[in-house]
Amino acid sequence: MEEFLARQFPVRVGEPADWPPRQVEVMKPSNKLAMLKSGALALALLLTMTASLAQAGSPLEDVKSLMDEVMGIIHNPAYQSPAQKAARIQIIEKVTARRVDYQEMARRTLDNTWDSLSKAQRSEFVHLFSELLKTSYADRLDELNKAQVTYQKETRSGRQAEVTALILRPNDKIPVTFCLLQDAQEWKIYDLVIDGVSLMSNFNSQFSRIIKATSYGELVQCLRVQLKAHKVDVDTCPTPPSATKKPKSKTAG
Repeated sequence: MEEFLARQFPVRVGEPADWPPRQVEVMKPSNKLAMLKSGALALALLLTMTASLAQAGSPLEDVKSLMDEVMGIIHNPAYQSPAQKAARIQIIEKVTARRVDYQEMARRTLDNTWDSLSKAQRSEFVHLFSELLKTSYADRLDELNKAQVTYQKETRSGRQAEVTALILRPNDKIPVTFCLLQDAQEWKIYDLVIDGVSLMSNFNSQFSRIIKATSYGELVQCLRVQLKAHKVDVDTCPTPPSATKKPKSKTAG
């Protein structure tokens, strides 16, 4: 598993304060988003889709309570039938908005492009990005029934905190770090580092490739079309032929 993830996600990160990530060589498009849909990675993302507490405790206490609640929703017999799948997803989506900082996530995926956007453009992209996450992982809920979570430690630095945990599945252990920012009296998740790989940095690599090859407008249009079709694969977003074709070598005449 570690070797597989290392091949698929080359962007490694350190502490959250190190943002933006250092420049690295970006892989050729290879269905990275599809790879993120594996059961273990889907579990880590979906564990962020949980209800906020009435009063914020320590980051580790908050994460543990959140994870307990989402697992409770997944295992609730009232939502086990296929007919109740949509209701289960709707409940998770409803509580996600109160616990995850989608704006901070979206900002990090766009890096410098975010600074050039208007307020209306930022609002639209936050909406599109949150819907991308929900659509990408909504179908993975059934894979979480056999998963368990163990907690390791929390670290704080000002308004930032990290909580490390292990996602335990049959024959598999996935280290996950929840990155949080303190907003008023709440801790909100803005990134997940899965086996050393930042989820937001991975999206940043994908979006940067598309924007560089085409434009920000093309990225947004691609997301609109894919979300309308309820199928999201960012690596299939169009790029001009000049961005993918190798230049012809000159031959001596």
